[in-house]
Amino acid sequence: MSAAWNRRMIITSWYALSLLLHLVALALWLGGMVFFLIVFGPAVHELRPGIGVKTLNQGRNAFEAVSWAAIGLLVTTGMINLASAGDGAGMAQGRFYAITLSVKLFLFFAMLVHHCLQVFKYAPQIAALTAQTPTDATVWPEPLRAHWQKWFMLLKLNAGLGPIVVLLGVALVKN
Repeated sequence: MSAAWNRRMIITSWYALSLLLHLVALALWLGGMVFFLIVFGPAVHELRPGIGVKTLNQGRNAFEAVSWAAIGLLVTTGMINLASAGDGAGMAQGRFYAITLSVKLFLFFAMLVHHCLQVFKYAPQIAALTAQTPTDATVWPEPLRAHWQKWFMLLKLNAGLGPIVVLLGVALVKN
């Protein structure tokens, strides 16, 4: 076996591992969004308001921690995948590839902006209002509800954009 063949196998192995990690990170972030929207959010509304407010905030904290880890892994593996695609991993880079990649990155950064708004704009207000809500509250405080609605709107936007970004990624690999 030649040294060039060995180098090619190592690059291909690293590329496959990077793709796998990219998919795991994607599953964590998008899966967390879907879980929060379909399971956790509705389940919290079945609780008494005082307990539900605190539980939803704890879930938000956990979701944010998982999301940031996934986003960091997505950015890291995305850069590796992009470098590997340009390093002869078998992908032709033409006009379609460039346009698809540009749209994918634009939508990913839009998702990142939405996530930052959730974390840095609405989360501090949600946390402060949650701390002020007594455990025996009988209704959700209106200011807190309004912030949660904005937070959930951004989560729904990201949950809608996520599959589009995934499909664009598949188009890049299939190109």
